[in-house]
Amino acid sequence: MSASTLTRRSFLALTLVATASPARSRGRPKVVLDRLDFPSDIAAARYYKKHLRRVLAREVRRVEWGAGRENTIQYRFAIAKLDISVADDIMKVSCTAMGRLPGGRKAKSHLSFGGDPRKKTQVVSRVLEIVARGVVTRLAELERVRRGDLEKSRVRAPRSTPD
Repeated sequence: MSASTLTRRSFLALTLVATASPARSRGRPKVVLDRLDFPSDIAAARYYKKHLRRVLAREVRRVEWGAGRENTIQYRFAIAKLDISVADDIMKVSCTAMGRLPGGRKAKSHLSFGGDPRKKTQVVSRVLEIVARGVVTRLAELERVRRGDLEKSRVRAPRSTPD
């Protein structure tokens, strides 16, 4: 074989590899937390808000947004309600969280969780992690639906309500 034949074959092989897997070369989008709302009347609110930022950053990295590295996705996250009550040596934490994407797409999660009152910080942190995971996962699904990537997520397109 001549050198030019090998060069052409190498070029064709590289071209086939580059075009065969466009989904793998897309990368991950830049996902930005636009605003985080947290109730200020909660004891240790500053700690929980900081913890929530870390959790949101981790969860955003874990989900598939259906966009490539050239895209930027902004979202907002709010803890609408966080109630902590103790009765009969059992602490109950109730949390409602909402996330919002541009264009009015929203996700909401509500969770009630019980635990040991002596481990208040761990229980509240765990509840925040669970609701954050639920909201971020749903926001990512909404973004994939918007981009037409329905096959990967196996999510039906939202029904339009009759006006």
